[in-house]
Amino acid sequence: MGFPSPAQDYIEPRLSLNSVFIPNPATTFRVDIPDGFLLVDSAAKVKPGNRIAYQWNGYSGLGKMYRNSLVTEEGEVIEGEPLNDVIVLGKVTCEVRHVYDDGRPTI
Repeated sequence: MGFPSPAQDYIEPRLSLNSVFIPNPATTFRVDIPDGFLLVDSAAKVKPGNRIAYQWNGYSGLGKMYRNSLVTEEGEVIEGEPLNDVIVLGKVTCEVRHVYDDGRPTI
């Protein structure tokens, strides 16, 4: 059947975006935003300064978690007693945004 290709050792496996962006498929979910979507891992360890998805007073949101506070995307700071009511859904691990809009005129 012929000889094996000498280049066979240099062939790289196909790129899988799932393996790059979703290391934990069982605990990762998608959050839609106006110009794209986020991937949130509910099992990832949240450290101060990480972006998170959360629920608070029946509303879902995105923000940055700090040691004793949460800063929402609107700039509101949640700290003290109200912080006890925040449910952290997970750490934002990937952000995909649309970078162009075909509806705009070209000049």
